[in-house]
Amino acid sequence: MKKFLTLLLMVAAIGCLSCCSKKSEKSESKESDQVTEAAETTASPFTGQFAGKKITAKQGAAEQQEEADDFVKEARLCDMAQKYGFKLGACVSYSQLNRASYIKMLAEDFNTTTATNEFKAYSLLNQRKSMEAGVPAMSYGQADAIARMAQEKGIGIRGHVLVWDAYMTQWFFREGFKSDGAIVSKEEMEKRLKIYIEDVITHFETEFPGLVYCWDVVNEAVADGPNEWIPDNPYHIRQSRGGQTNIFYQTMGEDYVKYAFKCAHDTVQKVNPNIKLFYNDYSTFYQGKRDAIIALIKYLNKDEKLCDGVGMQGYIGGYGQQNGCMSNNDLSLIKTAIKMYSDLGIEVQLTEVAVRNYDVLQMEKHGKFYGNLMRTIISACNEGANFTGLTIWGIADNPNLSKSDYSYKMNGPYCGLFDKDLKYKKAYKEVYKVLAE
Repeated sequence: MKKFLTLLLMVAAIGCLSCCSKKSEKSESKESDQVTEAAETTASPFTGQFAGKKITAKQGAAEQQEEADDFVKEARLCDMAQKYGFKLGACVSYSQLNRASYIKMLAEDFNTTTATNEFKAYSLLNQRKSMEAGVPAMSYGQADAIARMAQEKGIGIRGHVLVWDAYMTQWFFREGFKSDGAIVSKEEMEKRLKIYIEDVITHFETEFPGLVYCWDVVNEAVADGPNEWIPDNPYHIRQSRGGQTNIFYQTMGEDYVKYAFKCAHDTVQKVNPNIKLFYNDYSTFYQGKRDAIIALIKYLNKDEKLCDGVGMQGYIGGYGQQNGCMSNNDLSLIKTAIKMYSDLGIEVQLTEVAVRNYDVLQMEKHGKFYGNLMRTIISACNEGANFTGLTIWGIADNPNLSKSDYSYKMNGPYCGLFDKDLKYKKAYKEVYKVLAE
């Protein structure tokens, strides 16, 4: 009888445990459903402009997978990169200065930054002041605010950019700086450009000594195809962009690139000879454009060294589409280009990196590809390439971007080292692991 009672009690206990287990499973399932539902209406604090937009269950699942991995950070990314001889950075805009989380992210992992627009001529030039003074006059307010932040955080600045034909304000090239004035002579335009370059470089070196350690002097002057470059020009200097005339070429001729470098060179020799001068462009690792840029650098440095380096814009992968993204062939091309530019006796930097990804389910592959990109760079460094900097423009995901948005096409919504909330992604962890090896 005693044995029978003991057996009866054991059966009752097992039944109770089974019931509790089922209740627990139902409770966990319900809680999971509530988390998913809540995630679908969570806005991104990174951009602050998508309140009310939903994050899909597919996106939520991918992000939960990202968060599932254990990761311990023991060093800054830039400090680990420095042991290989290059700076590591991310871009910043004036509007982001008030986003504490973004500035915190910059300071915690990067030792260089680039202003997305605020250092460009069309942002600095002031038409009213120029008309009153009769010479180019600038308004430095927003650019100075970025410089002060960088100085306070101990972050260097890549000055971007002194001369760029795209979006350039037209009144700069007209009589009296008037919007309806006649185009000025070549001599007058050379005078204006010299004043502008001298003033900008001198301003930042005077107000923030040593902060701007290099300048992109000219941006995207080498055209993509024969329909856009000057006929018979060995450096493929562009005469037009998307059907619009390159106004620097129109007013100054095909030697405007060398003239700009000469002005910049003479200025840094006076204010700080340690400032490096770069030529910056996109598609720099594809053979046709790469070879034209190499010819241009040789020309610029033939008589005296005017150009200290090449900035390779690093938009990697298909433009606006997943096809072509995360191709190992691109890594091979990038390494070859880094070594070929370095062989010219100059520095090489990747300046506007966006490792494109348009598919939320490809996070794992994207992370591994990012790690392999870093391995490619380190391999080039170990083989003697003078690679000195990498700056990321597609730094964080923005899953709510419309497909018609310029940033969607240029960067991709899932391009970042960080997710939309500036949390570490698989890509960050892979880059960290490679740099720590």
